[in-house]
Amino acid sequence: MLKKLKPIGVYRKCDWVTMTGTASAIIGILLASNGKTTYAVFCLIFSAICDAFDGVVARKFGSLKDYEVYGIELDSLNDAIAFGVLPMMIVQNLSTHNIYLFIISVFFCIAGVIRLAYFNMLSTLKKGDSKEFIGMPITCSAIIIPLVYFLTFIVAKEYRNVIFPVTLLITGILFITPIKLKKLSTREKAALSLIGIITIIITIIKIW
Repeated sequence: MLKKLKPIGVYRKCDWVTMTGTASAIIGILLASNGKTTYAVFCLIFSAICDAFDGVVARKFGSLKDYEVYGIELDSLNDAIAFGVLPMMIVQNLSTHNIYLFIISVFFCIAGVIRLAYFNMLSTLKKGDSKEFIGMPITCSAIIIPLVYFLTFIVAKEYRNVIFPVTLLITGILFITPIKLKKLSTREKAALSLIGIITIIITIIKIW
């Protein structure tokens, strides 16, 4: 009887890492909705750290071939929320609301979804280059948005209304531009994650 009540889904260690990133993104969206932008940016960075290491966990602990498609789909749905919706919500918080911002926000999210769907198609057809990305990965928004956010604390704070919508627009365009980018190694991902953690710690110290 209990087996029949078991929830659907696959719950490997790597999937829990992915879902932790999703939970962080949802919390970030709620924080951004309530004007807690800095904490929302922290959630974005943390989601990126989870995304960087779910693949590492999958390789370390092993993963059945049967569950490979599930992992790809789960990761993509997580990416759409964490690196599509959350960055858009952060920018909404930092910019004057007008028709241009709404159009850019919709475009950014749709471009991200297109990028993810295209990546999934290549993975399914086994046509993707394992060493290169075609189009900028949607996860790059977790580097670009926090970087611009913290830089505008130092310079050009008064121009945020222009800087953030333009950043969102350019990032969205790069998602669907057929440029080739080298995939990061595990060490490079670890270095970026360390930078993200240090950024969070320094900002928390300054806030306190």
